[in-house]
Amino acid sequence: MNNQLVGLNNYPYVVFHGFAGFGDNEKISKYCPYFGFYNQSIPKLFEKYGAEMHTPSMSGFTSMWDRACEAWAQIVGGRVDYGKVHSEKMGHARYGRTYEAMVPDWGELDDEGKIKKINVIGHSFGGPTVRFFVDMVVRGCQEEIDGTPAEELSEFFKGGHENWIHSCTTLAAANDGISFLYAIEKPAPYIAQALVAFLAGLGSIPFGDWYDPQMESWDLGCAPEERKWSKFRLDFKNAKRYYYSEDCCLNDLYIHKFRERSADWKAFDNIYYFAYSACCTEQNAEGNWVPLKKCIPFMKPTAKIVGKYKGNPADENHAEVDASWQMNDGLVNTRTEQAPRRENWQPWEGDFDLKPGVWYDMPTESKDHMCYCGTLETKADYTIFFYDILKRINNLPTVDL
Repeated sequence: MNNQLVGLNNYPYVVFHGFAGFGDNEKISKYCPYFGFYNQSIPKLFEKYGAEMHTPSMSGFTSMWDRACEAWAQIVGGRVDYGKVHSEKMGHARYGRTYEAMVPDWGELDDEGKIKKINVIGHSFGGPTVRFFVDMVVRGCQEEIDGTPAEELSEFFKGGHENWIHSCTTLAAANDGISFLYAIEKPAPYIAQALVAFLAGLGSIPFGDWYDPQMESWDLGCAPEERKWSKFRLDFKNAKRYYYSEDCCLNDLYIHKFRERSADWKAFDNIYYFAYSACCTEQNAEGNWVPLKKCIPFMKPTAKIVGKYKGNPADENHAEVDASWQMNDGLVNTRTEQAPRRENWQPWEGDFDLKPGVWYDMPTESKDHMCYCGTLETKADYTIFFYDILKRINNLPTVDL
């Protein structure tokens, strides 16, 4: 039986995992893939239908910038370059690990003279990361171009690859930051530093082969070939330095800071965009949003925190947050998961006459944040969800500028 999915194209899919996630290069992925967990391996599902899917192993804790640089190196092959200007400004190593290419012919011409593109998908913090990635692929970074000798400049920062991306999809993504960090503003620094120090310690020993924090650019943890049981240590000094830099994932997730960093992003005219949102809370008599019974247990506390937070006025350290931010999927606000309101968007009304350059806001689903990774989903429902994405995107006409 031939399971090949017939469509107008069959570009590879590259999936960006979220905060604290993991990718193809970590052993945990073999037994518990980020997209599938115990349920259904989506990479294997795509393979069944003749499609190609990759999940780069990026740090689960560093910034959109650093994660996007790591993804680029894994897709095209070569050594991670975090940028001369960026690394000097942030105070961490410029270069990272070296990888073989996941999609070695990305951007090359096929037998018909057409450019080989990729489709990108981001879950949770992978959503803003993938949006940053697309912007860099298309526009590059003038600051890096101006501040780096031409012979040293990474192709990633040059931009000009406007025809290399076919579609961009976000799943339960923080497309406008999250209010959770405002709600836990006082303890957040201590929690984050302790977590990073502990996980970086695990990344210094063979445990890091299973789950890799990938933060050695900050002198936190070790590269795979350097791991030893004797190297475990809790490095609170570098964890603090990392946290208070502008290169921390939490800095990217504060609403006011995220809006600054994404102010000039836009939907490009030859790329298709889709945003999926979820809600796993309901409003109680007090006006708070509380988790549904089906919400995954470890997310019920965060669901309550977000659902109870009444908001704050805008000032230099906050964006204005009101009661409309209380509805959430267990962690991320439902409204921030929707299509970016500062870009061209419209509600999705079916798979007909879909146009590039427009964010399609998919109907909000009754799911929690981790359902997109397979938790609490039946195998049939989870399979159908991703099959629909595959069928939709593979049948979108290619548009080149």
